[in-house]
Amino acid sequence: MSGRATSLHWWINWPRACSLVLALGLSTAALADELLVASNSEFSTALAAAESGDVIRLAPGVYSGGFSRSGLSGVTITSVNPEQPAVFQGGSFGLQLSDATSVTLEHLIFEGQTGNGLNIDDGGSYETPSTDITLRHLTVRDMQQGGNFDGIKLSGVTGFMIDRVLVENWGSGGSAIDPVGSHNGVIQNSIFRHASGASSGVRPKGGSKNIAIYANRFEMGAGEGRAIQAGGSTGPEYFRFIDGDSDYEAANIVAAGNIVVGALAPVSWVNIDGGVFHHNWLQNTGKWTMRILNENAGNNIVDTQNGVLVDNVIEYDSTAGWSRAANVGAETLPDTFTFARNQWQNAGGATNIDLPTTEIDGVYGAINVPRVGDQIRWDFPWGHWVVNASPNQANEAMEIAGSPNLLVATPGENAHFDPLAADPLTGDWSFTPLENNEVTLSPQSQMILVLPGVSSAIPQLPGDYDRNAVVDAEDYRLWKQQFGHTGTPLADGNGSGIVDLADYTIWRDQLAVASRLPGDSQMHSVPEPSSIACTAMCVAVYLVMAR
Repeated sequence: MSGRATSLHWWINWPRACSLVLALGLSTAALADELLVASNSEFSTALAAAESGDVIRLAPGVYSGGFSRSGLSGVTITSVNPEQPAVFQGGSFGLQLSDATSVTLEHLIFEGQTGNGLNIDDGGSYETPSTDITLRHLTVRDMQQGGNFDGIKLSGVTGFMIDRVLVENWGSGGSAIDPVGSHNGVIQNSIFRHASGASSGVRPKGGSKNIAIYANRFEMGAGEGRAIQAGGSTGPEYFRFIDGDSDYEAANIVAAGNIVVGALAPVSWVNIDGGVFHHNWLQNTGKWTMRILNENAGNNIVDTQNGVLVDNVIEYDSTAGWSRAANVGAETLPDTFTFARNQWQNAGGATNIDLPTTEIDGVYGAINVPRVGDQIRWDFPWGHWVVNASPNQANEAMEIAGSPNLLVATPGENAHFDPLAADPLTGDWSFTPLENNEVTLSPQSQMILVLPGVSSAIPQLPGDYDRNAVVDAEDYRLWKQQFGHTGTPLADGNGSGIVDLADYTIWRDQLAVASRLPGDSQMHSVPEPSSIACTAMCVAVYLVMAR
């Protein structure tokens, strides 16, 4: 049995988009008007008339680009058949939504636009951003002009989730996703592919803040463009800040769990104070591994400083165009940067790295991160984060040591995942025991495996061995399955280091308490102790012989 993949949500106090992603909008859809459309005119009419709770479903086929709507709220736009998504083809843009609230776009294709593929913005009214936007299972491809044209343009969006999208061949001077003055967002489980040009993959700028870039795959041309860039160059009139902030291109940008293939520089910091890049795998790095730049010289914008590059795997070839680890521009503060525990490997010779500051515990010439295909296991004190950033296939099973001790964490509303924190989970989470010692993830997915005592989000009810906040027969099943296990197994209720009869007693007594609680109408059947004693005796004999 394989482990179960789960999508992740990063920011606490996530708006309705989070529950939509996790519940697939079922409660909304149950009350919604279904607006079925099969032509340009029908879609135009439905888009203009849609009200909160409506779901617009497009029949398979090709629709023209250039549709727009201001003030759309509480609406989902999707395809009738996700296996045959509707295609918005051509136009200067495919779809533009301004001042949108609680909108979901899913299972759609945008292609061949002459400008941006998809625009979500605030309509120029900076005080009223678009909010609670969910984009998932979208394809945006083959923009028809070079220059600064983006696959997905976010201008003044606060609260967004971008999940499992494919963006390829956007404008040669643009970005796959370009958040300008956008905040509190997650970009995850997605594929960004661009063959040539000085483009960028994801580039939050213009006052953007609190954006997590998690578990994506970037495929850039060899020595072409910047894959992940925190900050940029924005005209003064386009900055949009939150929290009373000012004077930076970007703040609180985190990129983790990504695979980057190619690029002139996989990682860049531009006019940002901070920016954390950790647990990414960088392959075939181009001329530089990173760039530290100031693209706002002479303006009242923070000089680039305090960036963090830790716990990454970095592969490069000094005989194939790689020049050095860091390209440092003028009017920056590279001596404020932190480098630690990165694993560097040079395919072209000796691994010699020169960084702006001394790296702490760097590893040179070796890689020691478990990987099967594109499925990577990142290990932490609290457990494991398994990421499959493959574009189209599941990988072979990956072994997970210590499986009797691990829980699969699934996010709920307001869930927050911070891999670098001692307690990585806050908000609402649910948990199930990992069934065996192997996991196989589907493409573009993730799994969080946590030890039982590492997070306050994990229920700590005596006898609740599967940590679902209920003492029931499933806890007995788990106790029976783990009977005799040593170490820190989930069913070790008294912390003695072994699952034994004492742990059964804890479960039995707590079950009796639960059965007496008001409102509990279930009949609880306690297994016969004679069979348990027999099992205990067999295990005891085995343990004595093992010594």
